[in-house]
Amino acid sequence: MFTPIVRFALMVLCIIIAIVASVLNLKILLVLATLLSVSLLWGYYKLGTVYLALGKLRRNQLEEAETIINLNTKPERLMKNRRAYFYYIKAYLAREKDDFSTAKNLFELALDEGLRVEQDKAIALLSLADIAVIKGEKEVARSYLQRMKGLKVQPQLMPQIQQMQQYLA
Repeated sequence: MFTPIVRFALMVLCIIIAIVASVLNLKILLVLATLLSVSLLWGYYKLGTVYLALGKLRRNQLEEAETIINLNTKPERLMKNRRAYFYYIKAYLAREKDDFSTAKNLFELALDEGLRVEQDKAIALLSLADIAVIKGEKEVARSYLQRMKGLKVQPQLMPQIQQMQQYLA
């Protein structure tokens, strides 16, 4: 959950601590500093800034979320669940900019990669249904709504789901 700059600063600090520990022959500190810097490097490639951006997105800080998610330059390196949320965030931001074809592709990628939270799956499916309605594809929209059945969603989302169901009825 660190930005690349913070990760880099922490890695430099760990390397300095490792050098000092090596000079002072403090083996335990050397091992700990080395392990911490390796884990920070691993986190940079496998975890990225996805959850940091997701937090901003959930607080409706869209510009900050976009800035933070764009710090991930190679999403294919991210772990599968992080990659799913990377696509989810990018899709949500694309939909907010009315780039519906990009949003549709990215929401489908996010669902394929495996969003963990049912609320997020429901939002993705509802967004796909909304995009299908905009494109005049009511049957496709109905299929997305059908896929939502059985998902646990928060009460705030229910009015939007019901409105979509009424529109498609």
